[in-house]
Amino acid sequence: MMSFFGQDSPLSSSSNGAVVARSKKPVTSRPAPPPIAANGAGPSRSSTTGTPIKSSSNGIHKSKHLHSISSSHRKSDQSKGTSRPITSSSHGRSLEHSGKRSKSNTKTPSRTVSPIRSDSESSEDAFDPPKKKKFRTNGTPSGQTQTPELDEAAYGPEKQWCFSQVDERGEWGRGWAGFVPSEEVVRGQRRGFKGSLQGKANDLEKYIPWFPQEGFENKEPLPRVDLLYPSGCRETFVLLSPNRKGEYAPILELRTALSLILSYYIPPSHQHIFGSIVDALDLEKAPTPISQIPSPAPHSSATPPPDGALHTPPVSQAPSETIGNALRKAMAPNRRDGPGFMRAMERFNTAMEAIIADGSVAKWMETRPRLRKEDWSALVDGVHDEAYSRVVGPYANELEHHPKHPDEVARAITAKEDSYGELRHRFMSKVIEQTKLGTNSVFVDLGSGVGNCVLQAALEAGCRSYGFELLPVPAHCARLQLCEVRRRWSMWALNGNLDVEVEEGDFRFLPNVGKRLREADVVLVNNEVFPSTLNVDLTHLFLDLKDGAVIVSLQPLVSQSFKMSESNCDSFDAIVKMTQHRYYNDWVSWKGEAGNYYLQVVDRSMRRKFEEDLNSRRRRG
Repeated sequence: MMSFFGQDSPLSSSSNGAVVARSKKPVTSRPAPPPIAANGAGPSRSSTTGTPIKSSSNGIHKSKHLHSISSSHRKSDQSKGTSRPITSSSHGRSLEHSGKRSKSNTKTPSRTVSPIRSDSESSEDAFDPPKKKKFRTNGTPSGQTQTPELDEAAYGPEKQWCFSQVDERGEWGRGWAGFVPSEEVVRGQRRGFKGSLQGKANDLEKYIPWFPQEGFENKEPLPRVDLLYPSGCRETFVLLSPNRKGEYAPILELRTALSLILSYYIPPSHQHIFGSIVDALDLEKAPTPISQIPSPAPHSSATPPPDGALHTPPVSQAPSETIGNALRKAMAPNRRDGPGFMRAMERFNTAMEAIIADGSVAKWMETRPRLRKEDWSALVDGVHDEAYSRVVGPYANELEHHPKHPDEVARAITAKEDSYGELRHRFMSKVIEQTKLGTNSVFVDLGSGVGNCVLQAALEAGCRSYGFELLPVPAHCARLQLCEVRRRWSMWALNGNLDVEVEEGDFRFLPNVGKRLREADVVLVNNEVFPSTLNVDLTHLFLDLKDGAVIVSLQPLVSQSFKMSESNCDSFDAIVKMTQHRYYNDWVSWKGEAGNYYLQVVDRSMRRKFEEDLNSRRRRG
């Protein structure tokens, strides 16, 4: 019997083989991963379609743009031109059915904090001396936006992977049991408020075949293929493509998952078998024309040669191309070779099953060096987008157009605040980096929306993470997403912090808020559209923060021209040092251009010094 892996390359070859957490708000060497796809189909957490959306008054993380719900990569992270795996979507969702998540708060471990003055000029980092900004081009023509690279210093959990503890990741210690499958989203089903499945009969009309061959039509039984994850979990993906932007795109999500696995999970001893998906494909544009080169015979495992090739390899010849290359060519928009793709997926699953069974994957992942920041952030983004598209995406319409609120909620908000937006993944990654959020930190998000930033902090930084949300629909989505994210951590064997909670209610009155704020190292509050009275309430809550705690906000909580005097030395302004920072294009969902955010560090030494000087003057006088 012909081997799937080619002659003279047994799968069991000896291996020297050398994995996960998440955070929230704005946004790192192993084998070089493939570049991010330029224009993925389907909604993504970073979509920016729709009108600007703002944050809700009572602690609802609303500065997240409605995510074009579908697992596509974030706009701000698209087309980077660097060798990096494709990620489904960015953090901010332009709420169409199939979106992605975004927003985050983080907490900082104990450290010495550099002085941050209320009247200081904008600086690059709140704690360290300003550094020369590094820029990475987005890999496209000169008119494309540039975004600064994350600092390459290590952050996040020391242990990124947990192959020996995958069962502990999921809900009630059941691993990935109960995960929401891709087909459920394609059929328009969603988890209701009482846990029941709700569906719409006509949702399949939103999809068209991606592969033009017979057997891949949009009709029952739907065309599908299994994907074997590194943990051993299998998920079935429907091989259809949305007929409009903003819908969940299972083909793109499948390709993203394959790219992440091939980039980060394959031991060096087997990379010659698996290869990688090296180029960025636009799976959204209608491919035309389609290559007329016939697919190989069913008993051959070779993929058709590139257009213009003079001949097809003999059927008896074992496949010499890597699995990744076979997948890439079969999915290419100008080829769309359904039978070839099914054969490549069979090769992938068979090879994956073998290296999981002999322990090669687990051994490599538990001993390999930690991923650098950009790679770790990309992996966190891709995995969390899977969860977002399944449980938050179906609520896109309700998130954008809230149903009638309960009386207590309606009284607590204004029309201006009753809107929804998201902070994207890249924004939160930058906050994690700036505040040095780590495994010993506590992160609190006041107005956490659907929980994107809370969950990103728990995985990307590995910290304890807590969110509080007022509006019922986002709070419901946050609970669903928390459960699904933990299942996805298990499927990907990622070591996210399990001490994560999301709570519904007005953060001004919830008993747990005070407790969490006293522990917090980083507090995130998206107060972009908060009224002045609510900002005053926030400053009262923040009086209990410990020295060194960092407040990240979209609008300043203290006056930039504040000067301490005997009449105002007891105010909140007297115990914080503030710096202004810049976020870049598409880091928030409600606008495409750049803007400012603020880091306010609690430092009571200024107040103590002022009191000492005041008492000294009084004694002399």
